[in-house]
Amino acid sequence: MGLFSRVRQAPTDTPAAEDAESVNTGTDEVIRDRVLDTLAGMLRTYGSRGFDIDAMDATELQRRCEAWVRHILTGTPAPLGEQQPDDEEQAEPVSMDQRHWADLQLFFRSHRRDEQAAVLDRAEGMRGLISEMTSGLRSAISDDNAKDELVTREMATLSTVVESDSLEDIRMQLARTVDVVSQVVRERHARYEAQLELMGERVHNLRADLVAMREKASLDALTHLHNRGAFDDVLARQIDFSFLSGQPMALLMVDLDNFKGINDNYGHPGGDHVLQVIANTLIQLFPRRSDFIARYGGEEFALILVDAEPHDLESLGERILKAVRALNIDYLDSTITLTCSVGVAIGTPQDSSETLLRRADQALYQAKQDGRDRLVLYD
Repeated sequence: MGLFSRVRQAPTDTPAAEDAESVNTGTDEVIRDRVLDTLAGMLRTYGSRGFDIDAMDATELQRRCEAWVRHILTGTPAPLGEQQPDDEEQAEPVSMDQRHWADLQLFFRSHRRDEQAAVLDRAEGMRGLISEMTSGLRSAISDDNAKDELVTREMATLSTVVESDSLEDIRMQLARTVDVVSQVVRERHARYEAQLELMGERVHNLRADLVAMREKASLDALTHLHNRGAFDDVLARQIDFSFLSGQPMALLMVDLDNFKGINDNYGHPGGDHVLQVIANTLIQLFPRRSDFIARYGGEEFALILVDAEPHDLESLGERILKAVRALNIDYLDSTITLTCSVGVAIGTPQDSSETLLRRADQALYQAKQDGRDRLVLYD
């Protein structure tokens, strides 16, 4: 008797079989939804972490990934061509078995190959720069050695002539030696200038690539705000700068109220959409280049404001509360409304990152305890 032969299957026409089939169907749907949510999250992360390559720039990659997310979750038209359909919302959604799973795989594999080729090209460029610098240095050393030998010979000749009694010979050899040394110096200077200019240009281009990559690494994948790591770095630097310059600064912590309910009711894609809307709202409220906005974690955001006077902070915080209250966020067939709580702490010369953050967190906690949808300024 085989291992599975002891499992007896109930007749399909019995009530027990029908109940089991119903349970299995419900379980399958839950598993399917979880798989789709996970796949959508992976696509969104992949799209937000992209970089410009010849085949597709980062903005277009993110647009394509979002279009694929909508296709696999809701059945909107698949982004198979160069242009996304303008009538996507009016198009009839397609069923699960009609969705373009093979084309999604092809899109992902193709773009990964293009990204790999772009990375290899950049690595090859860096290797070329190193090879060019090495070759140039080797050539410069070889040429310098030859010129040094020439100068050494001329100096030896001059030393020999100086020991003679002929002033004319000494004068002529001295003039020749000066000419040789001057020519060597001019050639060496011109060569070094050219090499430095060439290497400076190449290094500048590579540095621009590295800066762009570093900026990508410091962004939150979902909201495109700065991430926690970038926030920690900027907060520490801003506290030091404020201490030295006397420039006022404040830290605002913003937390969305009852956000778990949004995830429970609309799923994680709905929660992600809300976070993106909140991020855009904060950017519109605080557009100054000196204002630093980060996603601190989960549904919590952090703002570092400089040159904000203490008497202005309450009104700035109230702007956040009012703007979030006023949001009517459309998602699928629903409209999501929500509130937030804000904790504010003013920087002092005695502050460190830890002490300022602790006070802002305490103020935020008090706002939650007092009933949410309010601002508390740490005294």
